[in-house]
Amino acid sequence: MTKPRPTLAQAGPLSYCTTSDGVKLAMRSVGRGPLIVKAANWLGNLQADAQLPSTRHWVDHLARTHQLLWYDARGCGLSDREVDDISLDAWVRDLEAVADASGQDRFVLLGISQGAAIAIRYAARHPERVRALVLYAGFVRGVFHQGLSAKTQIVFKEMVRIAELGWGHDASAFRRLFTAHLMPTAPTGVLDAYDELHRHSVSGPMAARYMQAFFELDARADATQVRCPTLVMHVADDSLILQREGELVASLVPGARWVSVPGRNHLPLATDPGWPTIEREISQFLATIEGNEGAAPRGAAPELTGRQRDVLQHVARGLSDKEIARVLSLSPRTVEMHVARALATLGARNRSEAVNRAHQWKLLGP
Repeated sequence: MTKPRPTLAQAGPLSYCTTSDGVKLAMRSVGRGPLIVKAANWLGNLQADAQLPSTRHWVDHLARTHQLLWYDARGCGLSDREVDDISLDAWVRDLEAVADASGQDRFVLLGISQGAAIAIRYAARHPERVRALVLYAGFVRGVFHQGLSAKTQIVFKEMVRIAELGWGHDASAFRRLFTAHLMPTAPTGVLDAYDELHRHSVSGPMAARYMQAFFELDARADATQVRCPTLVMHVADDSLILQREGELVASLVPGARWVSVPGRNHLPLATDPGWPTIEREISQFLATIEGNEGAAPRGAAPELTGRQRDVLQHVARGLSDKEIARVLSLSPRTVEMHVARALATLGARNRSEAVNRAHQWKLLGP
């Protein structure tokens, strides 16, 4: 029997949490099962995301087998609009608050577009919380870190100025310039709906601050510290965020699976040629994660030595062998030996799987 599809009416009510710097965030969940937390990406609007034809199919697909929790970032949608700090670190604080409010210790993180950098930095800082990363159309370096000429940088700076003046205006000319790159093949009706529901999700000055922060963000170093299974997907002919940026993400995250998806829309529609690929890859990836973690607790928990637990605890926090060696006053070679023996004891193929299994058997501390 086919599992009934969750509907918007079945979504949980809006709830709120507060960040460490006092920003009130709106959040909502739908579906049942293992938790997926979606890192916020602009434009955020909890009410629109579950209704629009440009985003609803993401909610539908993920909520069939999982609980999906998503939220509006600071300055957007139903969250506090007037905030002081707009930056990658501030967005990570948003995600930290939502993750803590979820009441669950571990979850899969979904990062779309600039949400990928947020998810990556969170995973690097809180490896004990993140079971896996699913990243789509993401980037870890803003345009100001891409070696652009001074003349080209001026163009992007001018976009920031125009956004401040034109985003919230009744005329949709500037917003349509943005959506023309976001969904170049979308029907007019889809673009109209997107524009209508999102034009009041953010003010002109806030849109400008967001753009500036996008252009300046840099999470390349964070990507190299990710230690969980990671799926990276990108539309091949994306004109908003070029595929080369997705390839960079996949090259930086250790062991990441890279998938190039056919299509042109940065935000893919359910009718796009690449959507079946995205559905299939996400489903297979999540099933693998559930299978790997679900297999570990069978039978008695294996016995790790105290030193193996210490080393693995630091592996879970994203430290390298050299960093662990300094913390524990060991040689890097000795750390490598302890890691290898812990993998063998846990029956794990790699470090991320070892950490997952150790958490399942409750062999590691919080």
